[in-house]
Amino acid sequence: MSSQDVTKTRVSKGAVPQWDEKWMRTRTRRLWFAGVGVIVGIWVFLLAWILFLAQISEAAALPLAVDADLAVVLAPVIASALGVERVLETIFNMIEGAWRTLVAYLGYGMRWLKSAQTEVAEARQWVQSMGAVYNGTVAVYNEKMRAMLAEINASSGIASLPDQLDAAVKTLREEGEVKAEAAQALLEDAQRRLQEAEIKMASITESPDYRSAKGAATIVLGLMMGVIVATVGQIQAFALLGIDAVPARFDVLITGLVIGSGAYPVHSLVGILQQGKDALDGLGNFLNGRSKPAEPSNP
Repeated sequence: MSSQDVTKTRVSKGAVPQWDEKWMRTRTRRLWFAGVGVIVGIWVFLLAWILFLAQISEAAALPLAVDADLAVVLAPVIASALGVERVLETIFNMIEGAWRTLVAYLGYGMRWLKSAQTEVAEARQWVQSMGAVYNGTVAVYNEKMRAMLAEINASSGIASLPDQLDAAVKTLREEGEVKAEAAQALLEDAQRRLQEAEIKMASITESPDYRSAKGAATIVLGLMMGVIVATVGQIQAFALLGIDAVPARFDVLITGLVIGSGAYPVHSLVGILQQGKDALDGLGNFLNGRSKPAEPSNP
């Protein structure tokens, strides 16, 4: 195949995505607002369930020991927050991998998505075409080499057969190497284009608009999942801290909101509470020491 034939090789129009941008945008917008409506409905149901319907028993609020470690006391809250965070990461990884239109709708837009998909599809077809060119070039010159060897073997009466064979093979080998190197360069260029197109497609999740929307969705879904986990698991943070002034239903609701905020905020909150408790314990020990009467000295 000549260089002109290679240059004329083009990707068919079938590689271009055929979906309509306006229709896809409208469809994705409807699905997005439908999802928001479902989330609002779930929140209303959860609040009614926790405050009125769920069977929540009052947990015993036991006083904490002076040297109690709140990270151990609140271990159910910390573990639940970490679990919710991991589940959310898995959910968004699945969405980003399977639902490109939603990510594009919240990020760069449908036109950008269609352009990126077109570049990836064309780059893949270009790699296939250049691979075929390279394999075809190698096959053609292998066949020429076999034909030349067969022709020279048939002319065994020529006295200068070794010289003819060496010169012919050398010429054919050099020509084949040049053609193969050119085809290899085209194949490497096609692979580079494909890599660049795939990197561009993967950057769809780096859009500032999408990251903002993802952050907001993570908060809403995390709080919702945290409330569900706290209700199902009957986790009451105030009771674990020895505080019995908060009703059980509100204790579960607040604990669920804390769990849904994420593992890092929960760890920060536990650290703040631990510091406050240590300060209060130290102050109590100091006051108790000052209030003790002095022991009489021995005569």
